[in-house]
Amino acid sequence: MKILVFFLIFLFFSTSSFAEVQRIISLAPSVTEAIYYLNATDRLVAVSNYCKWPEEIKNKTKVGGMINPSYEKILVLKPDLVVISKDVTPKEVYNRLIELGIKVHVYAPKSLEDISNELIRLGIVIGKEKEAKSIAYEFQKKLRKIRKVFKGQKALFIIWADPLTVAGKTSHINEVMNLLGLTNIAESSSINIERIIKMNPDIIFFGVGHKSSVSENLILKLKDTNAVKNGKVYYISDKIYHLSPRIIEGIEEMTNKAKTWIK
Repeated sequence: MKILVFFLIFLFFSTSSFAEVQRIISLAPSVTEAIYYLNATDRLVAVSNYCKWPEEIKNKTKVGGMINPSYEKILVLKPDLVVISKDVTPKEVYNRLIELGIKVHVYAPKSLEDISNELIRLGIVIGKEKEAKSIAYEFQKKLRKIRKVFKGQKALFIIWADPLTVAGKTSHINEVMNLLGLTNIAESSSINIERIIKMNPDIIFFGVGHKSSVSENLILKLKDTNAVKNGKVYYISDKIYHLSPRIIEGIEEMTNKAKTWIK
């Protein structure tokens, strides 16, 4: 009887806490994407200025940047939960939100493999554990199907043209490059043009959001590399940037470039 009473009390408080998480604020694109996959976009009352996907969040209230959100706007919205990304939101923001009496969940995947566990953690917090486990399982299945479609070609992924910023060895994009059979020429996120020319990449990827006169000028400066000479410069969408299930689509974009390479 005592066990039954304990179970009912536990069930009540657990269900109650989940039911309370109806007003969520996301402070990062990866978080917003994760919430979308958990089928909880309707609970988002606000997002960061950098959250652009999915389409249905474009009219959501914006509460500022990932590192400098407006605490005034957040307080006015009375969220049950603010979800931040450990990658982009400084600890000072976390501490300030806690000081203001706001519940905070930290979404913290460090690698592709981490995405599944972090989805489940988030799912449990907002009462979407079943959905989270199903999505995590499907994500792992897709991840295991990724094949080395390239053959060791030297590659560079340019995240930002000015200042020149690239995906280094510790980035998750480097992990993607390795999975696809590419050799990343960048050790860190910082590299100069002379070094790129010396390393002579066979293929260069650009984040598509940065296709501009600045990136075009950078390509001109790299005209003597195999990548530019052979027309192997490709623009990839921001799907590759965020550690959520959507990253699979970004990996597929890079995979499709292998078909162009083979031709």
